[in-house]
Amino acid sequence: MTIVGRSSGKTAGFTLVELLVVIAIIGVLISLLLPAVQQARESARRTHCSNNLKQLGLAAHNFESTYGHLVWGARDGLLTDLTTECCTALTVEGWTWSFHFLPFIEQQHLYDLADYDDPAGTQDIVAQNFVEGFFCPTRRAPTPYGSGSAYRCDYAGNAGERTQGNVRNSSNLGEHGVIRHRNNTKGELTIERIRDGSSNTIMFAEKALHPEAYGTEGGDNERWNNSGWDEDNIRFGSHVDSSDNVTPLPPIADRDAPNPNDSWNFGKASLGYNGTYGEWQPYFGSSHSAGINAVLADGSVRFIPFTIDGTAFQNACLADDKQTFSWD
Repeated sequence: MTIVGRSSGKTAGFTLVELLVVIAIIGVLISLLLPAVQQARESARRTHCSNNLKQLGLAAHNFESTYGHLVWGARDGLLTDLTTECCTALTVEGWTWSFHFLPFIEQQHLYDLADYDDPAGTQDIVAQNFVEGFFCPTRRAPTPYGSGSAYRCDYAGNAGERTQGNVRNSSNLGEHGVIRHRNNTKGELTIERIRDGSSNTIMFAEKALHPEAYGTEGGDNERWNNSGWDEDNIRFGSHVDSSDNVTPLPPIADRDAPNPNDSWNFGKASLGYNGTYGEWQPYFGSSHSAGINAVLADGSVRFIPFTIDGTAFQNACLADDKQTFSWD
């Protein structure tokens, strides 16, 4: 005869202590994995940003092949009258390098939106279109700003050294940089005429912007197709004052960039926001944790750390100083 035992009525389960232990283990695992996930995401964003600059480098080379010279940084404004607004779109030809690159980055349809008979009237129409290649995904999501709902650009051309503070000064036309003003004294620039070598000279890089002033500060308050010799389009590797004293301007993190919403004087008042020179933003920089992406004149992309020697970065931004340096 088989005897079947009676159930005690109790079921197996976790005790409160066991549940707390499991929860604690899960919490520890999340705390260990989250930084790795965040790091992987930032690595992907940085790679995306690097690819954007690679495309700008290719566009610059294709532009040169088509027109016989590198793109100008600006084409309007009367240098004999420095009170003239720097950013008016008197002609479509006066729009900045980002617009003139459109046919070379598969954006011909946006290029064709410009009306040569009404340039000022169509500037916002063009700028209301988002161009993925002009945005760094680490910095911000694509965001239109202002009454014109215009997008911005997170990259700037290398204008060399910044003289006399104001970038509209007639003595500061980017002669020693790569992206120059149309009226610079040295004329058109080609890759072959970069005396320091195309692999040693920055062409485009990320521009510094304070997080509290995205879309509003002097270096980010204009549409991506903004015209004029303007800080929305260009940045510098060094500053030269009226006494010819040179101060390197190494790349900085966005959090360290001049902020027009605060009083800013960290021993660099003549280099950033102040009443004398106006709200001009001179620095290259980024929202990445350790440095900036830059495309060199040979088309290669390099990640430049914030810790780079200031003089070395200055040399990398000057196309004709004949100085050797190390990227490390």
